[in-house]
Amino acid sequence: MREVMRDFAGLIMRGKGLAFLVASLLGALSLYFLPAASFCAAAIGLVGLRLGAVKGVVLALAVAVPVTVCGYLFPPRPGLELPLLVLIGPLVLGAAALLRRDGRQGPPLLFIGAVCMAGAIAIELISGDAAAFWKGWLQHAVKGVKGATVQGFEENGTLVLMNGLIPFLVGASAFLTLLLARWWQSLLYNPDQFGPEFQRLRLPRTALAAVVALLLLVHFLRPALEMHILLVGIMIYAFQGLAVVHGVVAQRGIGWTGWLPPYLALVFVPQFGAVGLAVLGAADALANFRRLPAAESRAA
Repeated sequence: MREVMRDFAGLIMRGKGLAFLVASLLGALSLYFLPAASFCAAAIGLVGLRLGAVKGVVLALAVAVPVTVCGYLFPPRPGLELPLLVLIGPLVLGAAALLRRDGRQGPPLLFIGAVCMAGAIAIELISGDAAAFWKGWLQHAVKGVKGATVQGFEENGTLVLMNGLIPFLVGASAFLTLLLARWWQSLLYNPDQFGPEFQRLRLPRTALAAVVALLLLVHFLRPALEMHILLVGIMIYAFQGLAVVHGVVAQRGIGWTGWLPPYLALVFVPQFGAVGLAVLGAADALANFRRLPAAESRAA
């Protein structure tokens, strides 16, 4: 897999024409197959990380032309008129610029989280009722999904959380896409540097204080937003929790058995896995577990 990904990244970086061709094909495919949006944005992010934000933006604007034409000629299914690429692409480019500047993954994660929180707040304030806004979108979107109904979202309680779940998913997709681009860059130019960089991901205490303060503010001024902001906060600190797990496992030489359980939890019980990792990440913002000595050192 590493060799395949390295070759694919090398193809993107072989020249402007190839980068444009690969990203355009992936961008057009993303109109009908959503995961392709992450690979397209990662290709653009790789260019931004390696060659600078300006060249990344130029490539993104160039790719937008064939993707727009494809969407006009072959309209995607209902609900996807606004491509996922439009949502995560700018986030990845902005995050890549921050990551390129100082080599720390914390600021890009905070940038993505802040934009997603702002989006959730904007939808609530502009629409006046985020649940009604997302219900209208769902009524349109379910037309393209056989057997899906809005009533199903209402009955299981998902509808009232949509204004937090969508930013959660968009933010998580954007940061994972940035990590993919960074991994590609590491495979090509800095072998074995990606892992240690992710293990050092740590957000400042002031960021945690800001999230808590925002939650308190919306609790009193706009209670409907409280859970939505909390969901985005969980997304942010779940990544720090993963970094803690990988960092401690690497320090103690535990191996893959150490970091496998959190991923299994995310797959089989995602709601509990994400919350658990977020709690760990928030606690690490205060305690910095990756600086704690290993058990053997304490015993000595």
